[in-house]
Amino acid sequence: MRKILISILLAGFSLIGWGQSPTGYTEEAARRLMDTIQGTPFVRTTAPGAQWFPQAGFGLFIHWGIHSVTGTDPSWSMLSNVPWLNRANPVSPKRYYRLAEEFAPCAYDAEKWVLAAKEAGFQYVVITAKHHDGYCLWPTNYGRYNTRTCMGGRDLLRPLVEACHKYGLKIGFYFSPRDWSHPDYPLPYVDYDYANQRTGIPYEGDENQRRYDVFFEYTVGQLSELLTRYGQIDEIWFDGIAWPGVDTHDQELHAWIRVLQPSIIINPRWETNTDERTFGDFHTEEIAWRKRMAEGRPYPYGDWWEFNETWSGHWGYSPGTPFRNFDDVIAALVYARSYGGNYLPDIGPQPDGRMRPAFYAECAKLAEWMSKHKESVIATTDFADWKSMSNVPLTRNEDIVYAHLLRGQTSEVRIRLDRRPVRIILLQDGRDVPFEYKKHELCVRLEKERRTQPDDVLKIIF
Repeated sequence: MRKILISILLAGFSLIGWGQSPTGYTEEAARRLMDTIQGTPFVRTTAPGAQWFPQAGFGLFIHWGIHSVTGTDPSWSMLSNVPWLNRANPVSPKRYYRLAEEFAPCAYDAEKWVLAAKEAGFQYVVITAKHHDGYCLWPTNYGRYNTRTCMGGRDLLRPLVEACHKYGLKIGFYFSPRDWSHPDYPLPYVDYDYANQRTGIPYEGDENQRRYDVFFEYTVGQLSELLTRYGQIDEIWFDGIAWPGVDTHDQELHAWIRVLQPSIIINPRWETNTDERTFGDFHTEEIAWRKRMAEGRPYPYGDWWEFNETWSGHWGYSPGTPFRNFDDVIAALVYARSYGGNYLPDIGPQPDGRMRPAFYAECAKLAEWMSKHKESVIATTDFADWKSMSNVPLTRNEDIVYAHLLRGQTSEVRIRLDRRPVRIILLQDGRDVPFEYKKHELCVRLEKERRTQPDDVLKIIF
């Protein structure tokens, strides 16, 4: 009898996280809370449970949705004249939204995704719960396009959250505040033409704020579900409101999220419509930063930041498009870590729920490299300015320094140090590397035959 009682109690405890937030709010209570919450200026979180972020190093971005059916760019593919798309209007808006009827992930296996990611060294996953098109991967009670109205109530987020919790990865939701399917949302592009953008305030006078407030209630409803139905959520990744001339209630939203999910990390893309206000626990850099990554630190020392880019093709499912060169992936990870940032490459699953086979092949490459080199990029910290002391990128973990010799870089490492190391090891083979230390300068020459990796890492021990 005692065993049965314990089992019932444990089952009850396990259910707590799935019907409410970590602080006990149900979605209905969360919605009511927004009516009385007092806004607070945004400051970076100091919650102990959020301090994983700056040392995580490596996350997996996932863009999945109805756009996967046609293998086209999420949301943007229904617009004409989009500069970064090869074809104008590849999917008409009418056809695009009909894809909701065809999106049927019959082979979805979230555990397989997560296990491959974990082996590859990823520390967290961020998935598009809702993109600009408004389609939601969970059975929301708000809106026209979601898995409640189009998939019989199936929840595509829950299996991924459960798998991440089970295997120790952090989980984040990408949530687009803009929603092109909402009747009050002012689509910025006339006739879905990117080249014909609207300017100025969308609605005249008080009507602009009134419509925004209706839209905000809808948005809060969806966020109430995301922040209470799934237990601990580690990151919320907004992507712009694009609604000028209104109070976006950013300070109220900030305080509200902190109550529901005290340990969550919030990205900077909830717009405030004022230059005086800041928002976001970390900065974001996208694809263009790759061209600048060797130039220097993008943000002040100590700031949290993240670099995200496509891993293969566009942001969504890109059939037949090769993955980025493996050397380039490792280089982005190393440079981001050497400046104190995280690297978040993105992949688009197939419409049936499977990952492309090449995803697992690339994860296997990462797993092999990580098996020897993980300690040099995960749970590490950075130097305020390694460029002033070294000719190669550096990371560190307390009293250990890691020198990264990327493919094509010099085999002669020179680092200014205040003390002499006791030993230097090449992580790939675990063998010692000879070195010289004179006048506070460390010089290491790695033999050509030992340069075998996209990043040959020297472990410098004091």
